[in-house]
Parts: sequence; structure tokens; C-alpha cells
Amino acid sequence: MRHHVALTIFPMAFVLVFLGCDELQNPVVEITTSYQESAYGPVPVFAALPIGEALQHVLIEDFTAHQCGNCPDAAIIASQIVENQGDAVSVMAIHAGNLANTDDDHFDTDWTTVEGDLFWDQLDFQANPLGRINRIGGAGNFWAPAQWADKTSEQLANTPQVGLQIIHDWVPENNHLNVHVHGTFYEETTGSIQVALLILESNIYDYQLDYASDPELVADYAFNHVLRSSVHGAFGLGFGDVAMGASAGDVATHSVTYTWDDSWVIENATVLVVVSDAGGIVLNSFEFHPTE
Repeated sequence: MRHHVALTIFPMAFVLVFLGCDELQNPVVEITTSYQESAYGPVPVFAALPIGEALQHVLIEDFTAHQCGNCPDAAIIASQIVENQGDAVSVMAIHAGNLANTDDDHFDTDWTTVEGDLFWDQLDFQANPLGRINRIGGAGNFWAPAQWADKTSEQLANTPQVGLQIIHDWVPENNHLNVHVHGTFYEETTGSIQVALLILESNIYDYQLDYASDPELVADYAFNHVLRSSVHGAFGLGFGDVAMGASAGDVATHSVTYTWDDSWVIENATVLVVVSDAGGIVLNSFEFHPTE
């Protein structure tokens, strides 16, 4: 089994209730996964994570589209932030909006997802490219790509609020990924707390409009960090014993056995764990490769 430790923090001043999802068709992802203890043994026992051992992480949600000619420049900015900050930062490319529509010509791949449409519908203003940084300011808030680096640095400088420990185990003979998420809370967190597992994929090549290229239509553009699906919905499930709120010192565990979709190349995939509060603000996030 692989072991990882991570932590993300955020300012608690902002709360925004999720927008309704009745505009979407079939927006609810049926939950069919649970940890198969009979096959893989008891859930691991975690010790509480001391605050001094917790690491800060920041999630950049890049709202992008294949018919958005300015979006490749935004992706470059996100990649440079990751290069500068390393594993402390994760990027999730969310394809959504009218510029993510398909056509009968070059843009015939549908990159959109139910989860991505839900995230898009939360935004107070919808355009590509723009992004959220740990969803600070509320789930509807957004930042221009030129602001991402500064906002990310601000988040990395904050005091840790909750730490994550993650154990995962890839079982290729059964096509199963077992994931155990453990959280240690250092401050009181009121309201519901959720944990979501989001599937991302990189190294995918297809058509992309890029105003910085000549010609502007790029046939073999490399798509990275693409949101493909989720284990149990965009916003996940209640996080164990703290599903209705946490006090300082509380801990919670969430375990799942996920049957991998073979249409996603697992060697190019990552799983993004996101713990969020009742307003959608990210309390903690962490990304890992299933096979490592």
C-alpha cells in the first residue's frame, strides 16, 4: 500500500450555498462504490496527524474549453505555478461552457462531464479561461489567470487547518483501486464537511484552438489534468464522523473500493481528493497517482 500525507488551509470568512442543479439532465451520479473489506482486509488504522507534520496544498480549478483560443495560455500559467510550487499545488482542467461544445468538424470530442457542469453552474460569471483557487471567496468566486500565482502563494502561506493522510492500493487483477482518506482537524469547522474523489487524466492529444499558435488550430494539443469523472459525485459524500461539522482534534476516515474505467489510461491518471465545507470552500486537497 502507498502512504501519503497532505494538508490544505483556507480563510473561513466566506460561505456560499451550492447552486441548484435542476438545470442539468441526470446530474446525480449513482454511488455504487464502497470499500470491500471482505476482499481486502480491515480499514487501516491511522494515528492523528500532528499539525507540525501537515502540509499545505492548493487546488487550481482551470475552467477551459477546446474552442477557447486564450485557454492554452492559461494552462501554461497553471503549469508554471506547479513547476514553481511542486506537489503543493494541483490543477484540475474543467471543460465547460459554450466553447466546450462539439461540432462535426475538428472539435468532435466531448470533454465535458456532469461534475464539470455542476462546477461551472456554481460560478457567478461564466467565461473561459478563468479559475478558482481553493474556492476562496465562495464557490461562485473566480480569478483571472494573471491572478492565479499570487492567490496560490497567499493560500500556501496560511496556517494549516486540517491535515490529510491517504493510503491507496491498486489491485490490477480485479481492476480495483482502494483508497483510504483520513483527516485530522486542527480548528472547529461548522456545517457539513464532504470528501470527493475526482479522476483526472493527462497526456491526451486532440484539437485545440490556440491564438498563440500558427496555425491557430492545433491538431495534437496536449491536454493535461482533465477532469474525467468522480468516484461519488462532484461534491462527494459526508466525511465520516465529521460529516456534520468538526471540533479541533476530531478525526475522520473515508474508505472506498473503486472499479477503474478502462477508457482512462491509468498510467496517465491521477486521483484528486478534495475535502470541502458546506459552502464548497476547499479545506484540503491532495492528488496521487493510482499505480505509484
